[in-house]
Amino acid sequence: MWRVLDGAPVDELSPQDVENLRTLAAWMKTGAGSQLYQQIERLTHLGSERYNVVPIVTLVHVVPGALFLFAAPLQLIPRFRSRRPGIHRRLGYVLLALAIPYAFTGIFFSIHEPVFGPLAALASGLAGAWFICCAVLAYLAIRKRDIERHREWMLRMLAVAYGIAAVRLSFLAIIAVFPIDVAAAGTLSFWVGWLISVLPTEWWIRRTARQPQALRWAS
Repeated sequence: MWRVLDGAPVDELSPQDVENLRTLAAWMKTGAGSQLYQQIERLTHLGSERYNVVPIVTLVHVVPGALFLFAAPLQLIPRFRSRRPGIHRRLGYVLLALAIPYAFTGIFFSIHEPVFGPLAALASGLAGAWFICCAVLAYLAIRKRDIERHREWMLRMLAVAYGIAAVRLSFLAIIAVFPIDVAAAGTLSFWVGWLISVLPTEWWIRRTARQPQALRWAS
């Protein structure tokens, strides 16, 4: 993205993309001439180009998203919330503000030339819509001083936000274990990854809703 803003071609891979391809090839024990490597390289080019053609939108997505993902875990620390309630409250509003550009640009990229096709775009779009829904409901709950409902919706929101990491790991696991097309693996990973993130979180919310406060390590 930064290289494109400096005038580099939109279809040019960044040094990090190239290094990631080499690392993946080494991990998969495959060479640059293999069909698997060529498929992944083509998809990497497509993915890079879809972001590079709209560098400003990418910037609006990446910067707030990185700040959100970096700061959000502080809200899960009970000692931080109890000892610094004012900071916790203000940070919560900052996170909600960061979530707005992060979420809407994420939905934009879901439908903007999706690399893995319409089914993956659907999964990504639904995740983005659910993220926004959780953010709104978390805000409304805390405005009503309903801390329990606020906790639940914030946990759901964070599960979606960090679910993209589960998507990436699911993709690697699928192409390593199953002999399927890389594009199909990518589509499947978007559904599997977010379900892996969202379902255990929902289980935890329901479990701790019936447990003493001492068990709520992420309340």
